[in-house]
Amino acid sequence: MVLIVGAMALRAATLLRYDLWYDELYSVFTALGDPSQLWQAAVADRVHPPLFYLVLWGWLRLTEPTPTLLRLLPLACFAAALAASGWAAAKAGLTSRGHAVAVLAVAFNPIAFDAGADVRGYALLLALVAVMTGAMLALREPVPDRRSLGILVGAAITATWTHYFAWPTVVAIATVLLLHRRRREAIILLGATIVAALPWALALLRAAGSRLGPQIAWGQSLGPTELLLLPGTLLAGRTPQVAVVLAAVIGWTLLLTALRRSPSRDLAVLVAAPPGAVVVASLALGLAIWEPRYLIGAIPPLALLVAHWSDATSRLPRAAAVTLLGLSAWGAVTPADWRIPWKQITRDLAEGTTGEPVSTFDGFTALPLRYYARMEGLPLEVPEIKQWPDAMTAPGWLLLRPAVFPASPTAAERLRRAGRTVTDSMISGVGTNRVEAWRFR
Repeated sequence: MVLIVGAMALRAATLLRYDLWYDELYSVFTALGDPSQLWQAAVADRVHPPLFYLVLWGWLRLTEPTPTLLRLLPLACFAAALAASGWAAAKAGLTSRGHAVAVLAVAFNPIAFDAGADVRGYALLLALVAVMTGAMLALREPVPDRRSLGILVGAAITATWTHYFAWPTVVAIATVLLLHRRRREAIILLGATIVAALPWALALLRAAGSRLGPQIAWGQSLGPTELLLLPGTLLAGRTPQVAVVLAAVIGWTLLLTALRRSPSRDLAVLVAAPPGAVVVASLALGLAIWEPRYLIGAIPPLALLVAHWSDATSRLPRAAAVTLLGLSAWGAVTPADWRIPWKQITRDLAEGTTGEPVSTFDGFTALPLRYYARMEGLPLEVPEIKQWPDAMTAPGWLLLRPAVFPASPTAAERLRRAGRTVTDSMISGVGTNRVEAWRFR
């Protein structure tokens, strides 16, 4: 209990470890309108169902959109996920120690820990997957608790209206129920969830616009290394490579061992469903959508498998469970190096301007600057432009993400070719999330 309370305290104390980024701020600006505008924005965006936006809309009726108050919402969902994981552990027949380990395995999971401060639907999805897992375990028993079917269906419908990533778990649970000869329950689960999703599906089909595929995600390329390290990514992300490899070895052992017995085999199916769906989607669509947060549905059943090892009579699996908890906690407390300090960038740009605009090419860079300028009370104008500055463009700053543009020529070279003089610059972030700013006259 001390560790669980400590995990919650650590999550609460680090809510502002990262600045709000584009996706979070898109959620906020979508939820600031009325429900009809929110629905239209969600349909136009197509990337996520609207339920989390509606939850955030209700939250913003009670609070101001400051960074701290915004992130209290995912923190509440994170706490609900821990409570739901404890309930699922009870349905799994674990001891009191196993209950605590299951909750800790979720609390200190790096992906889940990040979700607890992300103003998106991931923490809510985490809680709902834990509820679905517990309800499935209750229905799987020789004498099932019939109330659990209603809980399962309700959680599945809510989860699929929260995020598309819920669907692999819903299908996996239906498969497990079929394997346990719960055909009626599996049909009700799938049928009710599909029928409930029809309004959203029809709205997407009616919507005209650009292709859906390229909007799915920014991600990493998927290859053999990512597949081999999958359990390490789930359990110990952001730790040094040797720790990720160790977690992957223990994790694969955990999953392969789980396939030997029916109770743990069902959980292994639920763990495999989200990454399996991501692999299929990556190959089918030809897109790089391999991101750790897309695997969040695997975390509650994986936590229960770790808890089963902690309840073992043999010392070796118990030691392995403790090792996995330690590696997960290591990953959770280690900051991500790709996060962009938008607040500081906004302050630096405001100090470095004398009323000139800071032009951007896309909302990924414009929206965070506008938000923090508003929160900090800074007189910063951030227009979005559609073409490269030319000889007639007013002096100012140009802020861009190099990942969007060809590596050559550089932004400075292109500005000089347009007859402009570059007088200052700044760079922040790494990889595809790096941003550069160039001051020109």
